[in-house]
Amino acid sequence: MEWQAIHNWLGRLAAHSPFTYRHSLGVASLALNLARIYGMDQGECQAIYAGALIHDVGKITIANALLMKKGPLTREEWLVIKNHPRAGVELLTASGISPGILEFVAYHHERWDGGGYNGLKGPDIPLGARIIALADAFEAMTSQRPYQQNRTLPNALAEVENNAGTQFDPGLVPVFFTMIHKLMKTASSLPLIRP
Repeated sequence: MEWQAIHNWLGRLAAHSPFTYRHSLGVASLALNLARIYGMDQGECQAIYAGALIHDVGKITIANALLMKKGPLTREEWLVIKNHPRAGVELLTASGISPGILEFVAYHHERWDGGGYNGLKGPDIPLGARIIALADAFEAMTSQRPYQQNRTLPNALAEVENNAGTQFDPGLVPVFFTMIHKLMKTASSLPLIRP
């Protein structure tokens, strides 16, 4: 695994956009848990985790002011944002990141119904990219963003359920709900630590 290169890119991402860096860590945690509960082997889980960590590295090529813009994007701005998976693949290829991980970066904005950035559909989208796409969307829905109010957990889960079979792989959504239930059960059993 190319952990040193991944670590270096994460450092660059953190320096450019701390918000995107924190988002990437959250996506990676969700994607790893989802891959494990889905039953993927250790190597597949590591590759998905690695891909999730660097899925937004292409945003390094975008001005932070645009990444954090509060108002609606112009068509030109949207095209710049939409190019971040391709830019990420270009940056990461030069670092020797494996082709499998590069696929996850390239296709993390695909939709099950084919309406994503590259138009891949259903099982043509690599499974790791489908896992990262679901984790990415959920983390985006539930985290506070300068340009968007975060959703409550029930609202975000309803959004995931409503988009099963359109945005998200319908086979992953029930596994995602199992994962969230397990994470909530674990979190509720932890002792409260007071300062």
